[in-house]
Amino acid sequence: MFSEVRQAILPLALRRIKRRGDLERAALLIESLARHWLDRMPFELLIVSPNRDADFLRDSLPRLPKVNVTVRPESDFFPNFSRFYLMPGWYRQQIVKLYVPSQLGFGGYLTLDSDIVCVGDFDATTFVRDGRALSRWEPKAIHDWWRHVATVVHTPYEPMGHGLSVTPNILHGTLAGQALTHIANGRGDAISALGLWVARKLGSVPWTEYSLYTSVAELKGNLFDYHQDWNTCYSSDVHLFSERSCVWGADDFDAWPPCPTAMIPAASSSSSRAGRAFRSNGCANIA
Repeated sequence: MFSEVRQAILPLALRRIKRRGDLERAALLIESLARHWLDRMPFELLIVSPNRDADFLRDSLPRLPKVNVTVRPESDFFPNFSRFYLMPGWYRQQIVKLYVPSQLGFGGYLTLDSDIVCVGDFDATTFVRDGRALSRWEPKAIHDWWRHVATVVHTPYEPMGHGLSVTPNILHGTLAGQALTHIANGRGDAISALGLWVARKLGSVPWTEYSLYTSVAELKGNLFDYHQDWNTCYSSDVHLFSERSCVWGADDFDAWPPCPTAMIPAASSSSSRAGRAFRSNGCANIA
């Protein structure tokens, strides 16, 4: 089901007050990917942004030989009358991470946010074992959205189970499309249905992209056709997310030794299969 992972999706909306900070974080992510990507063919990064930001991002983001950056406006995928535009920004980003890769026929892909940095070497097969991805998992009991999404998906809630964790993670376009098709249920479009759930559950998180993806695939019985199980991922010598390498604020950069490209250094392993790669709100691990 997985042969490689050489694509990523990054929803990116520039906040008007701190526009430059958002841009600089995204640039740091791109530069760190270029530093640590080991394949001969470039890494493919698709950025989906609000229409107002697309041209600015195209003109401002770094262009590096090892990373092909494509910026497309949300209007390329969502018509003007879509309920997508009525959702809060956080939910819009979740929809982008599922809907756009499924529409473009992505296979395996990374989900990224702008507050993530790559700190370890990786290639297209680093996170693939026997045709299945070494994704990030979490116990379902730690977040209420797993209980809420069971109602959305119409499946039993199993608090002792495990599901795919938050960004960064590795998904597959086929299962992303499957989740949205299930939510639509032949009666309309998934985005409208999910938007109504957000409106009904104000003050709570009724669903996330990963809980929808996991729960529908569990219901269909094909989750582990695409993903290694959580026990395998927890015990693996390869982890997508770095618990050791993290930067939460500007002052934390002072703790890192200087390096020629001003990037955050990789974990202390020379192997592309034994390090860390990504961490949200600062760094993360991917190798």
